[in-house]
Amino acid sequence: MGYKPRVFHNYGEGRIDVFPIKMKDFDEMARICLVYRDRASPDNRYYYKWYRNYMILILGVNTGCRIEVLLQLTPKNLQGGCCRITEYKTNKVSRYDLSKEVYALVEAYIKEFNIGLNDYLFKTSKLSQKPLTRQQAYNFIQKLGKTCGIKYSIGCHSLRKSFGRWTYDETHDIHLVQRLLGHSSPIITQQYICLEEEFVTRQRKKTAYGLKNSP
Repeated sequence: MGYKPRVFHNYGEGRIDVFPIKMKDFDEMARICLVYRDRASPDNRYYYKWYRNYMILILGVNTGCRIEVLLQLTPKNLQGGCCRITEYKTNKVSRYDLSKEVYALVEAYIKEFNIGLNDYLFKTSKLSQKPLTRQQAYNFIQKLGKTCGIKYSIGCHSLRKSFGRWTYDETHDIHLVQRLLGHSSPIITQQYICLEEEFVTRQRKKTAYGLKNSP
């Protein structure tokens, strides 16, 4: 399934000039982060840098948080595997459980760097107290994309879009994705996750329900 360059209308629900990441491309991006991390010794600054980048990717596609929220997270926000966040755009408080697998990765990351309960998860460096900026996150995502040979446009918002698109691809439930992303209408969600009309048409053409006992 390809992502063709298209012109979308902007309904005010985020950037529309980047695409969801194809899952095989995301897997390669995550793999490269771990390769770079493991090439460095634990006391090397690159070890922290690439471990941090890996965790940003993982939390981004598993929570659907906007990057502005993601970069402000502390261990307290994820304590006990329950994600508690306040959306910066709507000021709405959300609360939901992370999967056991994702939270296990979060716990290991926090333990590895002895991150305090109220410290930022994703800092500019191991010894810094400042959170990574959106521009810095964009830069490493762009670098990873180029390393992986990704030809379509990706950026920080691609992580949230991937969460929505992958959920749709798994469930084919646009209303569920709408609720997960907090959009005001399914039309906005369809545009946001780059759900091409051709995809909908192909799915309709494949539909052949109730034919089990047909002569």
